[in-house]
Amino acid sequence: MTEIFGALDPMKVALAIVALLGLVPVAIQYRERSRWFALGYGLLVVATLATNLENLFLGTVLNYTEHIVGLMGSGLAFFAAAYIHRRDMTDPEDGDVSTDEVVADG
Repeated sequence: MTEIFGALDPMKVALAIVALLGLVPVAIQYRERSRWFALGYGLLVVATLATNLENLFLGTVLNYTEHIVGLMGSGLAFFAAAYIHRRDMTDPEDGDVSTDEVVADG
């Protein structure tokens, strides 16, 4: 058991705990419009868990999981969220945002 804790970096463990706790408000505040943000955040959690577990087993596989699935996937999800949000704000007829919401948001 001591070997397991010795292989883990305390800062990375703290990051994983904060990321997991952050899933609670993301899940509670989940809406159809925020699905890409929720996906991006979930993929960041996958990355933090993979970076902690790669020191224990399957190092290469979890390293690829961290970087390709977690980090690159979250970047693409956040890009999609920004693109869709911007598209809906500039052309509300194509999106699911009403004209009143666009005026109220600025």
